[in-house]
Amino acid sequence: MLVADDHALIRKGLVQLIEMEKDIKVISQASNGEEVYQLAKKFMPDLILMDVNMPVMNGIKAAKMLKEEKHPSKVLFLTIYNDREYLLEALKLGVEGYILKDAEYDDLIKAIRTIYNGGVYIHPSLMEEIDNIDHENLKKDLTPREIEILKLISKGYSNKEIAQKLFLSEKTVKNHVYNIFKKLDVKDRTQAAIYMLKNETILQN
Repeated sequence: MLVADDHALIRKGLVQLIEMEKDIKVISQASNGEEVYQLAKKFMPDLILMDVNMPVMNGIKAAKMLKEEKHPSKVLFLTIYNDREYLLEALKLGVEGYILKDAEYDDLIKAIRTIYNGGVYIHPSLMEEIDNIDHENLKKDLTPREIEILKLISKGYSNKEIAQKLFLSEKTVKNHVYNIFKKLDVKDRTQAAIYMLKNETILQN
């Protein structure tokens, strides 16, 4: 993974903590968004952990450029900013995670592992900042099969894996995913997964 923060002490501290986990390796470090963009293209890390507010180019812009280029690296923002504007801007880009710098170490590692495994992680204290949706309509509009598929999407399953698990054709799953996106008015799997995370209790009932 790649770790980016413009404060050297914070960046090096993060690297030391993360590398205590034997199965996670930091392959590069960056101090600004421009370095993130260049190093991501050079090293192709599985995950980029970066701050939002950095010099030269901020994290939002770096993530936007990478996402627009369909870069495979997943993005986890680690930041002090807990306001709605930054969060929603990040989510619109399709980043896979957003966690605050005052989070516990275990929460950070959980976020990293969740994203590594194809899931989405939003710091619990930030969930209320995500736009409210009409819970009753959401539950009524989604079919049981669509809810089942949405749960698997939130766990990082691909269409092929969902098809195998539910004994469906990949084409059928693709059609269901299209309908889910349309009903939820989302553009990608990350945004769909966030809806599932926020409304899991309602969708389970």
